Amino acid sequence: MNSIKNNISLLVGLKNNLEYSKNFYYTTRELYPDVEIVFTSYNSTDGTHEWINSLQDKNLIYFISTEDKTFSDTFNKCTQLATREYVTFAHNDVVLTPGFIENMEKHVAEQLVIYYTTIEPPIFSGDERPGKIVKDFGADVDTLDKNGLYQFALEIQQKNKDAIIPDAGTSFFLCANRQVLLTIGGLDPLYNPMFCEDDDLILRLRLSGLKTLTLLDAICYHFVSKTSRFSEEYQNRTAQIEANSNKNFVRKWGFKNSSPIKNKYDIGLVVQNGNENLLAKLEPWCSVIYIDVDASDYINKEQPNTNIILKNRIKPLNSAKNNDVLITLDGNDVNEKTFNKLQRINEIITKQINAPATFFEKLFKKDRFNLKFSIFTIRILKPATHEKQLINSPQ
Repeated sequence: MNSIKNNISLLVGLKNNLEYSKNFYYTTRELYPDVEIVFTSYNSTDGTHEWINSLQDKNLIYFISTEDKTFSDTFNKCTQLATREYVTFAHNDVVLTPGFIENMEKHVAEQLVIYYTTIEPPIFSGDERPGKIVKDFGADVDTLDKNGLYQFALEIQQKNKDAIIPDAGTSFFLCANRQVLLTIGGLDPLYNPMFCEDDDLILRLRLSGLKTLTLLDAICYHFVSKTSRFSEEYQNRTAQIEANSNKNFVRKWGFKNSSPIKNKYDIGLVVQNGNENLLAKLEPWCSVIYIDVDASDYINKEQPNTNIILKNRIKPLNSAKNNDVLITLDGNDVNEKTFNKLQRINEIITKQINAPATFFEKLFKKDRFNLKFSIFTIRILKPATHEKQLINSPQ
């Protein structure tokens, strides 16, 4: 192994799956005996805590607790405990390859987020992104072809020595300045127990002005979601957890994480002729919904699924309205087609604000920020976006 600066900590959140934790630890230590590893485990019950306590390793920092916490809490604790200038997010179901740390260290910088390359078996082969290679070196620890993996990684490293892709893609598999992560509040525990926290963090890092790049020669193997969606604990609840996390992302930001335009607006949605089903459908897509429905049953049922205070988001139709954008609609006219348009409302507003005024708008001084779009009447009182207020404010 080449000499390293040793200014990177490896952060790994653990939740059961002891076999994978052991594999990560021992394969990493074979390559990097002196690199700082930080483990945090909340409420693991399979012997993980006892195993961690048994390790005699001066370069291991760990925290264990019987509390149940979110994925975000786990990695935020790792970040707090780490002592190196830079931290790398990893999972216990990854295997680092030789050169991983050395190639990362060549690029780290305070105002930079680095994504590293993962080799994965063909589980989500259609989910393409820069820095992802689909090739099967084993579906689990027992079938891992480590020698084959190392040889293949070496070939990729030689082919892509010092190769980077700037400003391309997003991934949980990142390395960033520790203090920057602490300053913006780390991962947001709004997403309980997991999913979407990485999209949220990456968005806030970009809004903070950080640049990104993907390294093609810092490589690991990722078995894929062995401690999350495919784990014994979560596999039967994955779809429900993912749907709820996606809903909370929209509540916080006002758009899907796949939206090409990531501008947040303070939207008041004014709905006449509403009902509880319509309330449930529309509530995430605005800052406040004003509706002629008794919302108490909905709030009681939905509040356990979010730490955003729903009673502050759902108000009677006749309440005072101080939002920057007001959208008025009749609940009787809402169908799937119009709802799909509402889900793109941030794109519609942004394009309208940025569109040049027409000759007739200039001539007659027509207010182009009041418009009828499908069944919506949109009144834009403040055409400024508001995304930056969320950079340092995990829920």
